[in-house]
Amino acid sequence: MSDLKAELRRRSLARRDLIAPHEAHEAAASVARRGVALVAGIARDAKLSAPPVVSVYWPIRSELNTRPLIDALTAAGFCVTLPVMHKVRHPLVFRAFAPGDDLVKGPFGLSEPSDDKPAYEPDIVFSPLAAFDRRGFRLGYGGGIYDATLSTLRAKKPVIAVGVAYSCQEADVVPIEPHDQRLDALMTEQETLRFATAAA
Repeated sequence: MSDLKAELRRRSLARRDLIAPHEAHEAAASVARRGVALVAGIARDAKLSAPPVVSVYWPIRSELNTRPLIDALTAAGFCVTLPVMHKVRHPLVFRAFAPGDDLVKGPFGLSEPSDDKPAYEPDIVFSPLAAFDRRGFRLGYGGGIYDATLSTLRAKKPVIAVGVAYSCQEADVVPIEPHDQRLDALMTEQETLRFATAAA
């Protein structure tokens, strides 16, 4: 299983690395535009009494750039958080972020809000990934962090997980294990997919 995952991860990330700058720019703008509508729709469907807390990853390497999405969600009045990583295979912490806030380098070299920013438990989590399939399964980077995070959050309340990827990262079937958490939706530069609920 680990060999299958490793090979799929390698091939998918190699394809992602080939995305041209102009394609990446257009993809980021498309996801930002549709992402606000998706979040608003999720909030409406869930009949939330307050705007949802939304976690969005800060992009690294060749990940689809979510900074325009963060700007758009903030402008639309949503509470945005960024994930903070403390340990591998341990749940993430989510701290408030607004465009213009300074970020610090975390223990794993990621750009994160400082510890003095308030922590929230998100209602919607935008997740990076290496590969995905149309059943709603994601292949991460091998650390198990988002699976652990979603498992912990979903034990407390309904949490919507939205994968973000380029269409070239789609796989026919992502190998899965019992601990793997399903996505509720997925956004690429081309489309927004909605899956049966992860609890179904």
